[in-house]
Formats: sequence, C-alpha cells, structure tokens
Amino acid sequence: MNKPIEAQETEDTTIVGNPNLLLLGLGIFTILLSATTAYYTFNPKYFTAINVENIFVWVFAGVIALFAFLSVYMIFTLKKVTLTNTGLNISYPFLNTSRDISFDDVCKVYDQDYDIKGSHNYRLYDIYKGKKTIIEIYDAKNIVITSLEVTNYAILAQNLKNITKSYFKIKTYYYDTIVNTQRYGWFVFWVFFIYFLIAYIIYKKYS
Repeated sequence: MNKPIEAQETEDTTIVGNPNLLLLGLGIFTILLSATTAYYTFNPKYFTAINVENIFVWVFAGVIALFAFLSVYMIFTLKKVTLTNTGLNISYPFLNTSRDISFDDVCKVYDQDYDIKGSHNYRLYDIYKGKKTIIEIYDAKNIVITSLEVTNYAILAQNLKNITKSYFKIKTYYYDTIVNTQRYGWFVFWVFFIYFLIAYIIYKKYS
C-alpha cells in the first residue's frame, strides 16, 4: 500500500544521483586498452627517424593518447548529486571535492534534449538520446546534469525545476521507489573479457 502523499513528502527528504557506473567502466576500459596498445606497438626507432611511415605512427600514438586523456577526464568529472529540502550538493568523488549550492543563489533551472550522435558514410545517427538539466547560478558557471551521468535523473530533474520557488519541498510520490543501485554486473564482465581478449591478441602479435 502506498503511503499518503503528505507522509511521503515529509519523510523522503533526500534524493541522490550516483555516478553512472556504465561511464566509469567505459572510461577504465579505454584507459587500459590505450595503455596496452601503446605498450605493445611502441618502438624507439620511430622517435629517432623521420619518414612518412613514422609520421603515421606519431598520429596513431596521438589518437591513443587523446582517447586515454578523454577517458581520464570523464572519470574525474563524474558527479554525485545530492538534493535535500534545504540545498544542493555537487560532488566529484574521484577529485575528492564538493560544492554546496544554496537555492537562493540559483537563478533559473530548465531542461533540454541531450543527444549524442555519430556519423557513418556522411550520415548522422543517434548513439544516445536523453535529457540534461541546466542550473543557472548568479555570478557563477552554470551546472549541467545529464541523464547519462547520474542515476535517478528523472526524479532529480522533476524536483530541481522547483528549487527557485519560495517554498520548496522534495516530492517523490510520482515514483514508487528511488533506485540508487545500478545493475551492470554482466556489462562489466563482458567489458573486461573483451579487453583481456584484445590484449592477448595484441600480445601474441607483437611479442
């Protein structure tokens, strides 16, 4: 039996959006794969001679380094969002930093589509379609929270839209439960299985 609306509003005073483990797994996978590929393809002679072939090697090394850098950046910018009836906290677990935001400092909150597109044969296709919430703050940089990077995005976005109202209280009765857990066990298994398979193939080819 569902609790009365008034009781749920009083008791459920905190909503937590944890970092998306899917992005964390992808970031770690890319870093490991980049490091493995660089290790087994690196040859000091490419850095002592200059010709067309060596230029391609430099470009290849640059692409690997770029993917590794972007993966590290993605991991360190993963957010944890905590919303209560009195304030908002944005923390970055892998940087060990956090930021408390008073509702009085918020100018406006709105959402937009958040789409990631790829291209193939000069045609665009959707990789991910979701939403993002933009929090405008007086005299500070806007905060952007996307449905890709945190759990419980839908209920967070629903409540964040109301934090500029004179009397704000978290409402959760639109949802039966708040799910903070993520079930990516099989995904993580296959990601690392594929990594070790690729690493083994590279090892057999270059060792």
